[in-house]
Amino acid sequence: MGILVNIDNGGTFTDVCISDGNKVVHAKSPTTPHDLTQCFLEVLKRGSRELFGEDDAARLIREADCLRYSTTSGTNAVVEHKGTAVALLVDAGQEQSVYGAATSLGDNSLWNAMVPQAPVGIKVGKDGAIDAGELTSIINQLLAQGALRLVVALSSEAAEQNIKSALLDRYPRHLLGAIPFLISSELAQDANLARRTVTAVVNSYLHPGMEHFLYGAENICKEQHLRRPLLIFRNDGDSARVAKTTAIKTWGSGPRGGLEGSLAYARHYDLDAVVAMDVGGTTTDISVVLDKTVKQLAYGEIEGAATSFALPTIHSFGVGGSSVLRVANGAITIGPDSVGAAPGPACFGRGGTSATLTDALLVAGVLDANKYLGGELVLDKARAEQAIRTHVAEPLKLDIDQAVAAIISAFQATAGRHVSDAIKASGRDPAKAVLLAFGGGGPIIASGIANAAGMKRVLIPRLSSVFSAFGIGFSHLAHEYQAPVAANSDIAAVRTDLRRRVERDMYGEGVDPAKCRYDVTLWAAAGEFAVERPQSGDKASVGAGETDPRLTVRAIFELPTTQLLADTVKTYTPVKGGATVDINLDGKGAVKLALVDDAALKPGDEVAGPALVRGSYLTCVVAADWRLRVSSNGDLFVESK
Repeated sequence: MGILVNIDNGGTFTDVCISDGNKVVHAKSPTTPHDLTQCFLEVLKRGSRELFGEDDAARLIREADCLRYSTTSGTNAVVEHKGTAVALLVDAGQEQSVYGAATSLGDNSLWNAMVPQAPVGIKVGKDGAIDAGELTSIINQLLAQGALRLVVALSSEAAEQNIKSALLDRYPRHLLGAIPFLISSELAQDANLARRTVTAVVNSYLHPGMEHFLYGAENICKEQHLRRPLLIFRNDGDSARVAKTTAIKTWGSGPRGGLEGSLAYARHYDLDAVVAMDVGGTTTDISVVLDKTVKQLAYGEIEGAATSFALPTIHSFGVGGSSVLRVANGAITIGPDSVGAAPGPACFGRGGTSATLTDALLVAGVLDANKYLGGELVLDKARAEQAIRTHVAEPLKLDIDQAVAAIISAFQATAGRHVSDAIKASGRDPAKAVLLAFGGGGPIIASGIANAAGMKRVLIPRLSSVFSAFGIGFSHLAHEYQAPVAANSDIAAVRTDLRRRVERDMYGEGVDPAKCRYDVTLWAAAGEFAVERPQSGDKASVGAGETDPRLTVRAIFELPTTQLLADTVKTYTPVKGGATVDINLDGKGAVKLALVDDAALKPGDEVAGPALVRGSYLTCVVAADWRLRVSSNGDLFVESK
């Protein structure tokens, strides 16, 4: 195995995980939201320093066998409503309801951000006929109103194709007056117009931002002669090159990386019920792995609205280490807006004045001001205290220590409630499930969150701070196509057509289709979840109660992946006491906890709580009546005694 490079671009930090077959190294760099290619290049530079002992991003790119890239940028754009607005063309008479798509997004705030102008209706005649003059008038009106992108979502696919032809004829793409447009039925074959419309609108909303920085990252790789095209990790768990990735497939791709890592860990440690909790700077993402499989919603939801694509049940909510803290109606609120990496939490000393969980953890003594991110960023406790005093302590009439305790308690309660709801919704007992905590903030107060959720066991990966980047290293290069079929219908011709299409995509990836594996399955909806089963015959076999059957052909070209060490530890040795640290988590005064250096922990070690494990990238409070044990792979199991 050669050098494998995995990058996860988060809202606050961008992470890299690199394996050369003998060792695994990692690094983090603050995300640069004004130009995401900067943090992409910077984290490669820092990763090369860890691997080669010097900054040489060009060498790392040149010698990499495979570079996979995932991003939470799409997720954050949706959560924070920061995409590119679109204009929408629908059937006449559907301007208000838009087939029910607008109301599917609850309070409509996201819908209004995506489609700020009222949708425009067009009359569709027999066999999809349209009035060319009416279309021209509509487009000119939208352009005059400043429309930047157009989504065409009509009940008739023939009408959509007629509009496509007319737009290409009247607004050629080589002219400056051309308007980028998306035909909904070309993105998703779905008879449900609400789902298809939401899917197309979200895709267009995310497309410009994704296009800008993903091609920027790819150009950097081309300039440095990356052996294989840059691969984008998608929310379906597979990877593909930039030119063959749709924007909506990047939504949730960062969290899906963590989910792929969680799936690998569930199988590795033989865990039947795992709640994966990724606490980043901007969001916390929660998902459940049951019986070593990832359950998927038949119609994956974005902000509660069903889309045309299946998605894992990853719940993203705007609560993270950099989420803005406020007081409303006498209670602390967290997010959903985030200070990100620029300006960042107040303690970063970059001009931020909002209070965040990171500020609270610093003031409580959990974080080491001089060793944050390996010492590259020195935290300012005075600024953190001032932010907390202004935004939390004074409004609640608390002193600083009490305000810090209230912040940490609020975060544990909020995250714990989401974790508990997720595992209970899956039909499992929280007390018998394992909380897999990762992300920059996941391990820090994981035992407190587990307590709030009624859980007794926490698993913290050794690479928890870059676990989403680590997780995408388990993905393969793949493409799939689906086509609707009727129950018991002959599927031979459909299968042949889908096979031809995935082979074409593999050619486009520079891969010999003969070296790929092909999975042929029948996809169907069973309630809210998707089911898939192998399909070998020529008849579509649909189970009782299953709807919307679709034949699926998936081509997989296997890539080298990260390896895990088998856990052979049978006995554990208590780590002897040494240094201590003053921690104040409950606002009642500082107490001394045993301080354990993360880098000094080795397989077979055991740490009894209360204690604080702290290192350059991993910090974990081991609560009283809990203990920490280290596996052969260097992973940390924190368990209630």
